[in-house]
This record gives sequence, C-alpha cells and structure tokens, in this order.
Amino acid sequence: MGERELRAKYGGKLAKAINRAIRAEVKGGNEALDTLTQLAGPARHSRWKDPSGQATAEAAAYYRHQEVIARMEAEVRKRWGIPLERASK
Repeated sequence: MGERELRAKYGGKLAKAINRAIRAEVKGGNEALDTLTQLAGPARHSRWKDPSGQATAEAAAYYRHQEVIARMEAEVRKRWGIPLERASK
C-alpha cells in the first residue's frame, strides 16, 4: 500500500486523505482533529504571540495538540507505507 492507494480510498490530496484516514482508522482520531479545529480559532484570534514574543496560552495549547495529531499521522503513514520525511501540507 502507499500514497496512491490511500488517496484512492479517501480522496483528495495527501494531507486531506491522511486526515480522513486518521478520522476513520485511528481510535480517537475524529475527536482529536475536531479539538484541533476548535483550538485553532482562539489561537488565531490571540495573534499567536504576546507582545514579548512568547506564544500565547491559546497558541501553546494548539501547538501541544498538534503533537497528538502528528503521532496519529505517523501511525497512518506507517500503516499505509508512506514515508515520514514527506511533509503533508
């Protein structure tokens, strides 16, 4: 299996297909992606950094949750035989 098969099954470009696979194949994936979406709005409205250049609390929560999604993405990539060095955009 590989990128072509993943995209054929879930449709779209690689990043969207991976997200759809996370939702379908990884336990808790649907909730994790929904949470990331919910965290994105407040982080964006906080302008990501405070005046001193530090990440805002909202941005920090968003970045922490991205690490959870990254582990899920790595699991999907391993299952489908897609190299990790190829970044999804």
